Amino acid sequence: MSGKGRKLTSLTIKQKLQILRLVEAKLKSRKEIAEQFKCDVSTINRVARNKTKLEEAAQTNQNSKRKRLRMSSNEKVETTLTLWFNQMRSQNAIISGIQLMSKAKEFALKLNEDFEPTSGWLWRWKRRENIKYKKIQGELVDADTVGADLYQQEVLPNLISEYEPCNIFNADESGLCFRALPNGTLTKKGSTPTGGKIDKARLTLLFLCNADGTFKKVFAIGKPKNPRCFKGKTIPLPYYSQNKAWMTSSLWSKLIKEFDNEMIRQKRKVLLFVDNAACHKVDNLEIENVKIEFLPANTTSILQPLDQGIIHCFKAYYRQIIVRKQLLAIENGVTIKQFSKSITILRALMYIKRAWWLVKPDTISNCYQKAGFLPGENSEPEVEEIWDVPIEPTIFEEYVQYDNNVQCYGLLSEEEIIADINNENQEEEDDIDNYEEELEPPSFTEALKALTVIRKFIEHNNIDDGETERLEEKMFKYRFQNTTQTKITDYFLL
Repeated sequence: MSGKGRKLTSLTIKQKLQILRLVEAKLKSRKEIAEQFKCDVSTINRVARNKTKLEEAAQTNQNSKRKRLRMSSNEKVETTLTLWFNQMRSQNAIISGIQLMSKAKEFALKLNEDFEPTSGWLWRWKRRENIKYKKIQGELVDADTVGADLYQQEVLPNLISEYEPCNIFNADESGLCFRALPNGTLTKKGSTPTGGKIDKARLTLLFLCNADGTFKKVFAIGKPKNPRCFKGKTIPLPYYSQNKAWMTSSLWSKLIKEFDNEMIRQKRKVLLFVDNAACHKVDNLEIENVKIEFLPANTTSILQPLDQGIIHCFKAYYRQIIVRKQLLAIENGVTIKQFSKSITILRALMYIKRAWWLVKPDTISNCYQKAGFLPGENSEPEVEEIWDVPIEPTIFEEYVQYDNNVQCYGLLSEEEIIADINNENQEEEDDIDNYEEELEPPSFTEALKALTVIRKFIEHNNIDDGETERLEEKMFKYRFQNTTQTKITDYFLL
């Protein structure tokens, strides 16, 4: 019996990821997708079954043109070497193959891995990581020679001409000492206010927003890998751990690829402006719908929209929340030290989410306008007024700006890279989440009574409010979802 065998089609990792997106979108049948990629339906089914492995590969900088998804038997050593390599190249270091093999052996010893690098292994590693040999070219002209005014007038208009404001983005990191309290307050003449030293426990926040303020996200980076306060709780914001609470090239790659996937799902092509920090410069970062543009060096204070007042406005709101919570705590007999310790990472994330939500789209648009991304006069942007706080304006402004110079990224030592790979993330130096509230949480009936008191206060003082009814609905919904055979008399208020 004679006959031709079935023709096999080898798909690259990139093609397999495209198939996954088409399968998930359900815009085409699997048979139609198979015809598009000239393969069998069984191949499409196999790709769908391997979704998890393929998405994990997409989170790395591996060469997506490869046709086989092979995992290394020395994953820790290779991941450590990749992090070290990316960091060195971000500093324009010259790296040879011999140096890579030597460094791989050094990392293997430190990681207690039985590994001996060979030329064949090095070739396979470079192929997986899409690393190629290139001749050293002459140094580029220093970007400092290009002034911010010239960039705004000659370069920027051409870059953004094909993009709507909703598809022009800016991302920037900022440090936040999330438990810091103001070091000054209004007091009676002759009296001496008491307080404590400013707590330096910190997070690094990555802000991401577009020019019309219709899209905004914030990501948090802290030191603890699994803070105790997270146990059994819903985390309000994306949280990542790193030994120094810094942004790193590997974390940046992960976040940008997640953002790219979101833009692919929304079928949007976007332009993302970032500063030229070393952690942002990742070689061979394979993204499809996000185009990254680096702002000229030493011009971000003028050109970066987030630095024109957006992050400052967020911090003003966050500090106002902290001051308000502090006053309520003091009225309930809680000391300043106890209050500071009560601000766990979980609570800080809740306050961060609220403060970022409060920043209005108009404020964001005004700051993009000042930076030259939107038409209009290059003037000081209008930002919303801050709430009244019992602190002198100058002292409050110092409080808002307290952590403006907190370091958000930098070069990691080899020991720190290895510690990250080994998941040796440590707690904050001052035992950050050891504080536990001794009081039992209020019962549903107690919470409902408290809401009734709040409603009476609002009605008596003619305060415009539409939230208490929605909050009551949420409480009852939660109660019915988590309780069985509850008597209706349980909800009557005495």
